Amino acid sequence: MPLPRFDRLPVDARAAILAVARAHFARDGKDGASFNQIIADAGISKSSAYHYFDGKDDLFGAVVADTADRVVAVLGLWTDVEAEDDLWQQVKAGATRLVAYLREHPDDQAVLSAQPPTHQDGQSWIHSLIANGRRIGLINPYPSIELVTVATMSIFQGLDAWALEQRDELDQFADVLVLFLSRLWK
Repeated sequence: MPLPRFDRLPVDARAAILAVARAHFARDGKDGASFNQIIADAGISKSSAYHYFDGKDDLFGAVVADTADRVVAVLGLWTDVEAEDDLWQQVKAGATRLVAYLREHPDDQAVLSAQPPTHQDGQSWIHSLIANGRRIGLINPYPSIELVTVATMSIFQGLDAWALEQRDELDQFADVLVLFLSRLWK
């Protein structure tokens, strides 16, 4: 993650550096991107770059975290519902927004394909989904709600990785997500 000095930069400056890096990583991959070229294109000196990042891997981690934050923002907050159909509709709507965002932002899709998010930021949405599903009787918590939660998170992670790799399959993502979750939760 970036060093503390990076966080003290103005928001626009941080965003500009990360945008240049994201474009390089999306085009050339993590291994193929040149740290020196990224910082030159971002308009910062090498000494400044090392005040902000420990190196290319650290910069890549910052790009992935920033991209994941934007993706989670697209997902939005979970809103509790009272009926199963409404819950599935909200899951599909969130998945559809994410697919549309990734199609509109291929650099973000490329970065996340190289390193899928860990869902740490999306955990509150998923935990809210699970709590709502349990409250309306959709989720069977047997043998334990903790295990159901871990399995649910694994489904999200696995499907995210699949969808990011199988870009032609993005249209199916919402339906496949609902299918897997409904099978797990019953």
